Amino acid sequence: MSSETTNDFLANNKPHVLMITNHGFHDWQIRSGLKDTGGQNHYVNALSDTLVDLGYKVTIMNRGGFADPVTAKIREGIHAKSKDARIFYLCGGADQFIAKENLTLEILDEEASFACRQLAKEQSQVNLIISHYWDGAVVAGLIKKKLALQTKHIWVPHSLGALKKENFKSKSAEIIQAMHFEERINFEKNVLKTVDMVGSTSGDITRVLKQEYQYTPQIFLPPCIDTNKVYPTTLREDSPLFSFLRQQDPIADPLAPGKRCLLEISRTDVTKRKDVVIMAFAEIIKKHPETWLLLTLSPDNNTLFDELDQLINRLGIRQRVVYLGMIPRQLIPELYALCTVYCSPSEMEGFGMSVQEACACQRPVVTSQLVPFVTEFLMKNSHKEVIQTAQGACSVTWGEGGAVVLAGEIGGFAHAIDRLLTDPNLYHDMADKAYAVTIPYFTWPQITKIMLSQIGLAIPNE
Repeated sequence: MSSETTNDFLANNKPHVLMITNHGFHDWQIRSGLKDTGGQNHYVNALSDTLVDLGYKVTIMNRGGFADPVTAKIREGIHAKSKDARIFYLCGGADQFIAKENLTLEILDEEASFACRQLAKEQSQVNLIISHYWDGAVVAGLIKKKLALQTKHIWVPHSLGALKKENFKSKSAEIIQAMHFEERINFEKNVLKTVDMVGSTSGDITRVLKQEYQYTPQIFLPPCIDTNKVYPTTLREDSPLFSFLRQQDPIADPLAPGKRCLLEISRTDVTKRKDVVIMAFAEIIKKHPETWLLLTLSPDNNTLFDELDQLINRLGIRQRVVYLGMIPRQLIPELYALCTVYCSPSEMEGFGMSVQEACACQRPVVTSQLVPFVTEFLMKNSHKEVIQTAQGACSVTWGEGGAVVLAGEIGGFAHAIDRLLTDPNLYHDMADKAYAVTIPYFTWPQITKIMLSQIGLAIPNE
């Protein structure tokens, strides 16, 4: 960051928002698929961009002090996007990336102290703090305490320990223990004693806050769509998407407009259940051999990458599965345009941002019952279809724009996808309804203005 940009940021008298997120590898160009990096990172950038457009300046704080997994450069210092927006990397803990489940109060306190030294040095006035996830909220609370700030602190949890514990109740004791749910729940309960307001991103978050934490959130702040960046489009033969896909994976060479493709975009994590979409796809291509699967798979998570790669090869479908890494945001509309059906078998979603993006690009979706965006907004006038699969009886719930299958039901996912590929009337009806539910309601300017009004802050540019 140049000294000129630093001076411009500090000198302008726009109200200053601290946006605190420890989630994954946060940059201005989010590299979805890296460890702990995905929807929340896009959410933070989009909310920050909207606040800047409305007349604020924003400092995003993210844990640093360790090497970038792609460039090997140490993630440190301040990285500016403009004179009104910057990312500040906080050193704390060891010089290695630490998964969010393994962060401790000691590490978070070191991050907060690092942030306080910079803010004190700059003599930066802070007009609003917005924190994300439990760890970001802890850092925000420590900053506020150490600097004796009277600034309002808004916490956006995105997910909750009690909700994840609920979703994981069928898992083994070993898996549950590794998630440190009880420690996280205790952190969250302490956070709720100190924050000024909470922004819920979904009905599930609101429900669990009320039931398990005896707290009612004051703000509804769901992930939204930037319609300048995510929109329906027509794919051209000469689209740069195809050269990008070939660079990612030579298997993609035959892809062209009009090819049938399933798409799944998420970080490479066991909770995303990529194995389910892989095994469902193996069933799909028996009936639709021309179909492709585009799947984000990052070798950054070596163990899981190897397991999924072996599964794909064992099923004999490698020649039809395109491995994706980081996807440039400018290619997102064209990637969804190539996609026929978007699939998310995830068992752990605070909202379902990639699913929402698919809907904003007029694509029908098939997901587990643990994707709140679908269960809360796409299931109007739903009906249930009971089917027999190799795994036994299961059901598919058909709504307006999406289909829901119980998590892990491979046959159910395969059946729902097959119906969408086979029945053009059903396909187009669901695609149109998915778009109508999403746009224009879930757009950033509208939701952000409502939030500022509820907090009691003005909109400088109006």
